[in-house]
Amino acid sequence: MALPEQTSLLRRVIVAVALLGVVVVTHLALQKANGFAAGCTGLGDVDFSAGAATTGEASGCATVTEGEYADFLGIPNITLGLIFYVIVAGLRLAYAALRDDRLRLASFGIVGVGFLYTLYLVYLQAVVIGSFCVLCMTSAVLVLTLTVLHVIEHRRLGESPGAPAPTKRRHLAGEATGLAALRPYVPVLGGFVVLLAATFGLAARADGGADLPGNPLASADAETQLPPRRIQDVTGACTYDPDIEPIADLTPFMDGPYLGDSDAEVKVVTVFDPNCPHCRELEEVLTPFIEGNPEAAQYFYVPYPLRQQSVGQAIALAVAQEQGRFFELMEEMFRRQDTTWGMTMPELVATVDAVGMDGAAFEAMLEDESQLQGYLTRIQAQAEAVGEAFSTTDGRLSVPKLAINGRVVAPTYASYSERCLSEFIAEAEPVGAAVEAVE
Repeated sequence: MALPEQTSLLRRVIVAVALLGVVVVTHLALQKANGFAAGCTGLGDVDFSAGAATTGEASGCATVTEGEYADFLGIPNITLGLIFYVIVAGLRLAYAALRDDRLRLASFGIVGVGFLYTLYLVYLQAVVIGSFCVLCMTSAVLVLTLTVLHVIEHRRLGESPGAPAPTKRRHLAGEATGLAALRPYVPVLGGFVVLLAATFGLAARADGGADLPGNPLASADAETQLPPRRIQDVTGACTYDPDIEPIADLTPFMDGPYLGDSDAEVKVVTVFDPNCPHCRELEEVLTPFIEGNPEAAQYFYVPYPLRQQSVGQAIALAVAQEQGRFFELMEEMFRRQDTTWGMTMPELVATVDAVGMDGAAFEAMLEDESQLQGYLTRIQAQAEAVGEAFSTTDGRLSVPKLAINGRVVAPTYASYSERCLSEFIAEAEPVGAAVEAVE
């Protein structure tokens, strides 16, 4: 029995949509690995670090893909989505080659389950999480499209006269089977390869950071710990960030831990997240520079939890500050930094123990609401001050941030080198002078 002629194009469209789903989910996984540095779609301007995930389009994607509903039975929804699209595409290509109707029906059943699960995920975003992921919603549209296409195909096949049982093979009159039957799918597969290559290219762009040629961020490193990577004294202009206004008042950042000379006229403020790879790289420059120039400036350190996963570490740093172990704990956190952007509670307790603090007491403190709330209030106030002072003119905020007497240094490897630090400090104007010059 011949298949209806109109289903030939429909079958190719279904394969194309399934492969497009593979591209979308892969793209989402890569952008997540890069911390949504170029936004959720990967088409925005690349921030120096993964800080883009806290604002704008990327905020929703980070919230959805990294929150408590980001996985199902321990499997990330991104992984489940990729498996779903690969299976559907595989079944449809097998159906095109073998004409075994059981393959089509299996694909129809999987798409039906995927549609129901997609409805659940959309409900979570709309009602429970209260935030939407652009690429997740794109995937939802693709699942809906697959469902509609399968329904249309099934109805057309059912309406064909004398339709055989689903366990038998159906052959279109004069149409080849086996590998020869896949020839019409070559353009579809070619487009899939091009799009997949493009999404890896976009990911590589974001992975390198802004203005950082030849220095890719190791966010996709297979090692558990990131290898040491020192920012070299590269050639290039020593510049300030043109997108951030000079800071007139540094006092909100001057009551925390510091190194250097408290009487120095130059005040350097470093804003960092202990899970940020670029923050670690900057610290690998600052540490020897401060050791060699302790009297040149007073160097303040401001922890800023860029993502929710970093809040526990920010609290630990606040406790360490009270115990005089802030810098030891900060360095230990940088040393243990990996690609997950966060620490589990056992990992955090072990890190606290490693610097001579009491990890068990710290864990107990986190369970004491009265004590915990005090630290959270302080961290929130500090975060608001950072947001007000270090956000760009269009409201974006990323880390690390480095301000010297109120002027924020441009986030480039050249400007974050020891050469430029020396130049910035030597030529630093009094705090507030840059603001007065602008006014």
